[in-house]
Amino acid sequence: MGTPSARGFLEPPALAGKVAAGELPPIDERLPKEPFVVGPGVLLQQEHMDWQDGRYGGTLNGAATFATGFVNIAGSSTILRSPSQTTGTSVPNIVSAFSHSDDYTTFRFTIREGLRWSDGVPVTTDDVRFTFEDVYGDPDVQRPWPTDLYTQGDANLGPAKLNVIDQYTFELAFSKPYGFFVASLNSWIPNYDIIFKPAHYLKQFHRKYAKPDVLERLVKENKRSSWVQLLQSKDVPHWEIGEARAMGLPVLNAWVLTEATESRRVYERNPFFWHVDASGRQLPYIDKVVNNIVVDTDAQTNAILAGQVSVASGGEVTLAKMPVYLQNAQRSNLNVFTTGSFNNPPLLFLNHDYDYKATGSGWQKLVTDPDRRFGRALAAAMDSDGVNKSVFFGQYGPPMLNNTVHDPALAKRLLDEAGMNRLDGNGFRLGPDGRQFTLRITYAAASADFTPVAELLKEQIEAVGIRVDLDRVDTTLFDQRKAANQLMASLAWNDGPAWPSGISEDYLPVHKGPWSPATWTYYINGGKEGRQPPAYLKAFYDLHTARKQFPPESAQGRQVYDQLMRWLQDNYVFIPTTGTRTTPNVVDKRLRNVPQKGAPYELDTYINAEAMWFAEQ
Repeated sequence: MGTPSARGFLEPPALAGKVAAGELPPIDERLPKEPFVVGPGVLLQQEHMDWQDGRYGGTLNGAATFATGFVNIAGSSTILRSPSQTTGTSVPNIVSAFSHSDDYTTFRFTIREGLRWSDGVPVTTDDVRFTFEDVYGDPDVQRPWPTDLYTQGDANLGPAKLNVIDQYTFELAFSKPYGFFVASLNSWIPNYDIIFKPAHYLKQFHRKYAKPDVLERLVKENKRSSWVQLLQSKDVPHWEIGEARAMGLPVLNAWVLTEATESRRVYERNPFFWHVDASGRQLPYIDKVVNNIVVDTDAQTNAILAGQVSVASGGEVTLAKMPVYLQNAQRSNLNVFTTGSFNNPPLLFLNHDYDYKATGSGWQKLVTDPDRRFGRALAAAMDSDGVNKSVFFGQYGPPMLNNTVHDPALAKRLLDEAGMNRLDGNGFRLGPDGRQFTLRITYAAASADFTPVAELLKEQIEAVGIRVDLDRVDTTLFDQRKAANQLMASLAWNDGPAWPSGISEDYLPVHKGPWSPATWTYYINGGKEGRQPPAYLKAFYDLHTARKQFPPESAQGRQVYDQLMRWLQDNYVFIPTTGTRTTPNVVDKRLRNVPQKGAPYELDTYINAEAMWFAEQ
């Protein structure tokens, strides 16, 4: 087990040689005055994981089609921390103390004294000041303010105002109540780098601080056209910490990028990571993460089945391949289990802004019908249980949201009442304007199940008389058409299970499938561009704004959220194709501190990575 230090901490064996050689300070000097103690119920709720203090050593191997793999999620470096994907019981993480005013306009933070970046430099309010004044606040840098730092997430209300009190303490003040901000502080999606950037490192690329001749040399060496481009490339967002340009970037994550080649990325333990277990072991338990970059998902699957991958979850594994995972489990020493998901199943999005400028638009007549008969008809035409059995082996949950009853007769009656009671020569319904009508559903195949789901959807909707045209495009074209308000309807997924906690808000009108992109433009630009929302859409924005006032899992926050969900369901802006997702997880059988079968989110398998350790067997 090793001999505890004077402060009661245990030196990871992988670092002992560097400490003995004087290349690293001893552990007592590397950890802050008050480390963050991890144990049962801290990273995941106790009922979802059997926590055991671990042992050191080993390499966590991954296979991914992109450089970062899961390490961007496994950083454990959020400003506050709640178990799993919750935000209601958040505790200080990067900071040692956190408080807010009663009206949620002012938030006070105290950085952990002695907390250090991965290169050993102390984290102080100078890092926060640099982030606010010299990155976001310097127009020459051209780095926009993150949405999370605008009052109520609204650019029209201006960003937070920073007040630095001392070396460790600072305040952020907003112009209106913004209790929802606690979700951003807990979320791995914005993570710590919206507020904390390593000033000592980035200053060398900033014109305000660097010597002109040195900066010019760095620009040339890095093959950039200007210091602005250089700084932008070196200020690597956490989503891209596996990119080669992130080499040398000090981080607060559990592992640090040390090798970046075309075929793999290697991350080694952060010697200054400030999490410890109850026995005094500095986390992470595992010394190294290796992400082997593969050419496609088939190669990824082959690596998993060969036992070359320690952890595979999320988009790396699919329910369709569950039988083959199980067949290879014993040979490759794999633990295969299912959990819930961070994502909803594929949903059908109806764009309420499509064709809104056209006089007498038949589409607009359908989607603005106060009784929402068109959306209700589509939901009744869609066979959620059939999709589940045909595509997802009956493993998904029961029908959900506003798609709970399969009733083609009801669908036909609603369409008749909506003005689609006339047929063309092929037996398909004409639009309420008397013209030929085609429901064009556009989708980018984000996963293998999208195409079979789309084909089933076409069959089910055409069975009630609506002609359907499926349009599969690549992701780039999908995003371009989404931004240009050119999508009538689309198939996409979103992060529905994470909405109550505020970790995700991608129910918003253009965040996944677009359901009102033009009014969203109007909302975020203060009416300068886009479409002024009609009354029923304005009701959504009023609820969205009201929700921002309160912490999402407070009593008031939950009340507004319930009203918001009722609006989304009643207005049929999106309709689930089937029930809640079940997803596989495939991990090395020796790994401990992994979520249990039936845990709510597959991404918790990644987020908990700092706590994983290899048993001898």
